[in-house]
This record gives sequence, C-alpha cells and structure tokens, in this order.
Amino acid sequence: MTALTDCTATVAWDPVNFTSADFNYHLSGTRQATPAILPKTATSHTFTGLGHGNEYWFFIYARDTSGKASGQSSLTTRTLLDTTPPSTAPSVSVTEIGSNYATIAWTAAQDGGCNVSYEVFVNGSLYSQTGKGVTAMTIRFLQPATTYSVTARAFDSRLQRGPFSNPVSLTTLPPNPNDHTPPNTPTNLQAFGYGDLEFQLMWTQSTDDFDRQENIRYDVYVNGVLEEVRFGSSFISSIYGKSGDNLIEVYATDTAGNTSPPATTTITLF
Repeated sequence: MTALTDCTATVAWDPVNFTSADFNYHLSGTRQATPAILPKTATSHTFTGLGHGNEYWFFIYARDTSGKASGQSSLTTRTLLDTTPPSTAPSVSVTEIGSNYATIAWTAAQDGGCNVSYEVFVNGSLYSQTGKGVTAMTIRFLQPATTYSVTARAFDSRLQRGPFSNPVSLTTLPPNPNDHTPPNTPTNLQAFGYGDLEFQLMWTQSTDDFDRQENIRYDVYVNGVLEEVRFGSSFISSIYGKSGDNLIEVYATDTAGNTSPPATTTITLF
C-alpha cells in the first residue's frame, strides 16, 4: 500500500518474472473495488470510489494469453475516516429552460474525499438528491412563465454538508402557442411478469413535432390508477399489479400539455 484516503487506495508491486512474453496483471478486491486488467509494464494501481472507514482486501495475479496464471498476492487495509465536510459551495448555472422544466449544471464542490453527492433546492425546498459525482440535473414539474430560485450544496458519505451555492433565478417559458398536436401514442407496449404480482414494462418512445424525446412525459396507469411518471424513458424495471388481469395504459404528453391516446396492454398476474 503506497497511498490511502477516505475513498481511494493505491497499491504497488514488484514486476514478476513470467516465462510468457505477453501477460497482464489482474487486480480485484472486495466491496466496491472495481476490478482492473493492466499491462505487464504496470507497477501500481489506484482503486477509487471506496467507502470511508471500511476494510478492504485487494488481490493481484498475472496471466498470459494462453491462460497460464501466477500465484495470487493479497493485502488488507482500511480506508481513512472522512472527518471534514465539503469546503466550498458548487456554482450553479442554467443550461436550458422550457415551459415546464429547466436543466441546471454546477461545478464540483471541493472536498477531502471523492464520495460527494448534491442536494438541489427549488424555492428553498429540497427538490432532489443526486448520486455521487453527478453535476447536472433537469428540474421537472415547473409551471410555465414562472420564476424560481435554485440553490445546491454538497454532502459527503458521512452526510456532512457543505455551504449553499449562491441562488440562481430562472423563469420558465410560456407554453408554445403553436403546439396543438400531441406526441404519437407509444408503440410496442409490453409487460413481463416476475411473479409475486411484480412485472416490468417497456415501450417504444413517442416523437413530437416540437419537443425532444427526453422531454416527453409518460404517465403509466395500472387498472386506472396512476403508478409511474417518466420522462424520455421506455422502460420500468419493477411495477406491481393485482392478482388476475391488469390493464396497463401509457400516455405521452408534450411540454405544451398535449396528451396522446393511451397505449394499452393487459397482463395476468398470480
């Protein structure tokens, strides 16, 4: 072990004496350690995206193109604890505005580690939390021709929060006065059961005369009840129905509020 932080571990090794002229090093580990294959000239590697204060086992062996492998070496270590919150605020900018959405981006906050996520607030209320390292988001369900204030802040793996960004003001556009046609009805709607009343849905996305596909909204109803809302999507991995026949309806709506007739299918669950 040559270097250690709360979310990275750097390992190094002596070159091996392998009879084959062409071989690679194979590295792996436990719990979040992404495997890697490195050329025979490599003598070190950094595992990233680890959890703070966790114990890890790392392994390495060499293997040639014919499949012959060396013995395996290993070591155990524990990452450092993350004891400081993010020290700087992200800087938020608006990259796109529609009538009912806005896309924002922000600079990464400075932090001693690398497991940084973000909270986005709209008019002072928490809108969403992001995954680690995410620095952009589309804010949905906004009202047309309305002004909003957006802020963001970073938090680390110990839920230590950094300072808020400066607020950014944005005003959504009015609905497109020339858009009177809904997207086409989603096609190829299919449902596949998993058992235990769980199933998945997929369909072919709609197109619209004004809106890009990522801004088309899909309302998914199961037996007349709204169960899911998706944007620019054509797949739901897990949704639930009732025992017996279930009617599935998927409507497509554009940003002007025009809604297609539903795509429909029926699935029988037990």
